[in-house]
Amino acid sequence: MLTGRFSCAKLSVNVYEMRSEAGAAAAERFADRLRAVLAERETAAVIFASAPSQNEFLSALLEERGIEWNRLTAFHLDEYVGIGADHPASFRRYIREHLLNHIPIAAFHELGGDAPDPDAEATRYASLLNDAKPSLVALGIGENGHLAFIDPPVCDFDEPRSVRVVDLDDVCRMQQVHDGCFATFDDVPKRALSLTIPMFMRTPHAVVTVPGATKRAAVRAALQGPITTDCPASILRRHPEAALFLDKDSAEWI
Repeated sequence: MLTGRFSCAKLSVNVYEMRSEAGAAAAERFADRLRAVLAERETAAVIFASAPSQNEFLSALLEERGIEWNRLTAFHLDEYVGIGADHPASFRRYIREHLLNHIPIAAFHELGGDAPDPDAEATRYASLLNDAKPSLVALGIGENGHLAFIDPPVCDFDEPRSVRVVDLDDVCRMQQVHDGCFATFDDVPKRALSLTIPMFMRTPHAVVTVPGATKRAAVRAALQGPITTDCPASILRRHPEAALFLDKDSAEWI
């Protein structure tokens, strides 16, 4: 049940009673934009977030009809440095299991967290992204306001790179424990590969799904605070075509 819809600068904000409803509405928006893109071009590229916050969105996206997945190339947002593709916490594994193994996707470009040279891997992946020019990105927002793994200490709205190696801050690493990805804080890798803010800002369409009470403070800062690298997600208010989907828990302060 939709409980509210409003705009915050350029950002469309949609609030639903339940996280399943927010996820379904986000999937409908993503699918609508995707069908429109494919009506205008032969092939397209999309970027997916990989986190428990995306579970309902991805499940609903699988139910959407009329998407010619075999014309799409998929990318993902981030990966821990030192993590292999089959590690239980791997974001590559997550997006394969929750989406890509169930659709006839044309290609999936994986960000190799276990690459021997992470900086070279960032450059390789950036080249693929810059050639593909993705049309849509699915995002979440972290407990510290991050987008992908661009935490406040490493955030640069004018970052020249599309992909970079980053150090993860303590709030971000603790979120990975909250999400059930790792058993303890010390188990969480200290570095990751991540797409950057300018990469998201030049992607024409963004669908941002953020359920849960643990994200409430970050969402409030993103919508009501200044647009600042202290809350990377605040930049979404300047995205030319982004929509944020919340449930009652993440939007309780509204």
